[in-house]
Amino acid sequence: MGRLKSVWVYHVDAGSCNGCDIEVLDVLSPYYDIERLGVKVVPTPRHADVLFITGPLTRQTRIALKKAYEAMPPKPRIVVAIGTCASSGGIFYNSYALYNTSPQRGRDRLRSGGPEMIVPIDMYIPGCPPSPEEILYGVAQLLGIKEKKMKGEYWIALPPGEKSGKENEIEFTIPDRPIPVRYWLTLREELRRVVGYYDRDAVLNDFIELVGKAFESDDPRERLHDLVTGYFLKEKDSRVKVAMRFLENEFWRLVDEYREWGEALKRKYPVTAGV
Repeated sequence: MGRLKSVWVYHVDAGSCNGCDIEVLDVLSPYYDIERLGVKVVPTPRHADVLFITGPLTRQTRIALKKAYEAMPPKPRIVVAIGTCASSGGIFYNSYALYNTSPQRGRDRLRSGGPEMIVPIDMYIPGCPPSPEEILYGVAQLLGIKEKKMKGEYWIALPPGEKSGKENEIEFTIPDRPIPVRYWLTLREELRRVVGYYDRDAVLNDFIELVGKAFESDDPRERLHDLVTGYFLKEKDSRVKVAMRFLENEFWRLVDEYREWGEALKRKYPVTAGV
């Protein structure tokens, strides 16, 4: 994208809390005076070169955002996501109120969401909310006035045990846990709904320890249930009790679900030995 001398901007609120919107208004005020950079706000997307989006993209705003994007001239048609919610869905990324088409939302892609679900994003200005100076800096990069201070880095993760020979090669290590990393990430993310961010790691570590003991027996499902019940008798905090029972049910649900996926993949893509 070449340097732009001036841009006309149209702003769309995709369900924000108005925190980012206020910062955008600050940028338009005489104090920051973004118009001195050649930026002008227009009342219709038909005249806009750039689309400013704030908010995590709710179900009610997705149609309006899509129509605004399609109404813009085909070139340059630049989209800027302002704020953490517009960049990734923020803390609301997995809410029922948001429009999120990611099939693995809350699982493999723990932070998928935002307007990128329906429109391509050219620039992200994260922050909750981003300061007017950060928005100005992003716009200055858009116009080619300023260069990025942070440069992209390319790293290569080597298998465990293999020694690195280059500066950008690092040994990839997986923490030793009795459950797969995918299970751990999902349980950790879902547990915040039950006990919050402060206690979830301690509760999850206790549960993982019980899982490790359970799989030493011939019937891990029954053994885990007995261990969780014993944990109940010792624990006095009712929140932790509810969280531990939730983890037990969610863990076996994940085990069954991923087993079904694995069997379905084997049926769809049979692998012949020796190939």
